[in-house]
Amino acid sequence: MSALLPLAARAQPVAGVVHELSGEVLLNGFAMDVNSALLAGQTISTGADGRVWFSFGGDAFFLRPNSRLRMDATAPSEPLIDFLRLFTGALGATFAKGRRRSLVTPTATIGIRGTGVYLESSRDETYACTCFGSVEIESPMTRTMMGAVTVQTENHQARRILRGTSIEPAAFARHTNGEMIRLESLVGRPDPFR
Repeated sequence: MSALLPLAARAQPVAGVVHELSGEVLLNGFAMDVNSALLAGQTISTGADGRVWFSFGGDAFFLRPNSRLRMDATAPSEPLIDFLRLFTGALGATFAKGRRRSLVTPTATIGIRGTGVYLESSRDETYACTCFGSVEIESPMTRTMMGAVTVQTENHQARRILRGTSIEPAAFARHTNGEMIRLESLVGRPDPFR
């Protein structure tokens, strides 16, 4: 018979922090509150009136109504969410510099490093704005071709990725500098637009 012993302090997973939430917000299908511990392997869903702002390590996020986000860590021994899948809805995110992260939507894969982004995702389309920093966007155009583009900016460059077509420039829409500044402030970083 073996005893279950606590993990050493440095081996224990680091939980994310919920800063604000309103309306219907679910964590793995159960009501979420400001005391919920966010860990790799969980899914956050928001209802028609749901909104949540949270951080995980040096990364900060918000989800808007009718969104579903899965958070994973590719290296279970590391306390870092580095693989996010936005099934549907809208996500704002800012990331600490250093390790690469990937955001996946039904129509695109976006490689991140020290960047701020805003995404809207549906089954057939992704709106991806690089608010500051640099991203690499890849999209399967057809079964045999991939579309790819690198976006680097100091102040918002958006792309639209439709299923089965190329990656196209898009207008800045539906998010603000203020939201990106607030995300950065949640993790102690200054205004990225100054």
